[in-house]
Amino acid sequence: MTVSGYTIGEIAVWLLLAAALGFVLGWLVRELVLRTRAAPAPGLPPEPEPVPDAEPEPAPEPAQAPEPVAERAAEPAPEPAPEPVAERAAEPAQVVPGPHPGSALPLADGAAPSPDYVVKVSRSSKIFHAPSSPAYARTTAAVWFTSPEAAEAAGFRRPKNG
Repeated sequence: MTVSGYTIGEIAVWLLLAAALGFVLGWLVRELVLRTRAAPAPGLPPEPEPVPDAEPEPAPEPAQAPEPVAERAAEPAPEPAPEPVAERAAEPAQVVPGPHPGSALPLADGAAPSPDYVVKVSRSSKIFHAPSSPAYARTTAAVWFTSPEAAEAAGFRRPKNG
């Protein structure tokens, strides 16, 4: 049996140096990737920076002389303006059919196209999430289904944790 010519202290120093080098190289690669993602494509002009809108200063109101107290009491109090009634859209949002039976595409904000569609599908993972799934709230739906059965029939699977 041969014994190494290095002491435990020397081996520990070499391991520490190797770990530090690995950390530095990993950090450099990460920085290069982030910078290339943030850099504009070659040949395209840089986007101009948005200019904040300057708010105009309000004009000073002319000072009015205070009314006598007797005249103020004689005037009736103005009636409060009626509150505006929120008007609903005349037509509900159109449900755009999805690529599978029982499916629909999400609205522009990613929401369900109607209350009938309750199952979210992530196309990249091929997993569907029912409202009882722990990942339901954080899943961005690529397609909505009316039921878990319809999602399974389309080739998507249940999540492993629910």
